[in-house]
Amino acid sequence: MLPIPSLPPPQPCASSRPPSRVRRPAPAPHGLADVLRQHKDMKLGMLVVALLTGSITAWADNTYFSTHLYAKFRVKGCTNCHDFFEKKLGGLSYKSHKGRTPDRCVNCHTKDVTGFTHADDWFARPDLYTSGMNSQRTCEATKTALHAQFKNETLAARDLEKHLFEDPRVLWGIEQATPNSGRLPEEKKEVDLVKGGLPEWKEQVRAWIQAGMKCN
Repeated sequence: MLPIPSLPPPQPCASSRPPSRVRRPAPAPHGLADVLRQHKDMKLGMLVVALLTGSITAWADNTYFSTHLYAKFRVKGCTNCHDFFEKKLGGLSYKSHKGRTPDRCVNCHTKDVTGFTHADDWFARPDLYTSGMNSQRTCEATKTALHAQFKNETLAARDLEKHLFEDPRVLWGIEQATPNSGRLPEEKKEVDLVKGGLPEWKEQVRAWIQAGMKCN
């Protein structure tokens, strides 16, 4: 009988697909230094995003009346005077000042109270923007009150700046613009004034004016 030759052991079938890689999770921080480093990197990333977002927003929106100025035009330091003759808005001429003539204003709102050079600069008149208006109407009414539609852009801008930066009644309504800002008779004080002070007010008004005084 002939001997049976021994056969080589069977080989596994070769796969046409490369062996898959096993994704290993990122190593966890081993010590305090690693933890602090990761925390620092995350805070830095968040700071960069915040700065970029803030810069883009400020650059894009500072020229819009609605971005900063609309809210500032609506403080009580402004609207108490602008709403003075508006019955539907509870104007003071229909409440605490009912029946008072313009000649009587200086009896209470003296130079010592307002800080005005001329006490009779304290007065109210109708046909201004009021607290019931939205941003676009407030902006348009402000320009209309200064007859901007009859002036070229340079003159309208100059008159707007003079009114908003120099008119004693406007300055009275801006926080810390004058030593007497917000002061009322009988030791009272209006606390709802334009926040940010005069420098911020001028910066925001100029940005709007230089962009063409658009009502958006």
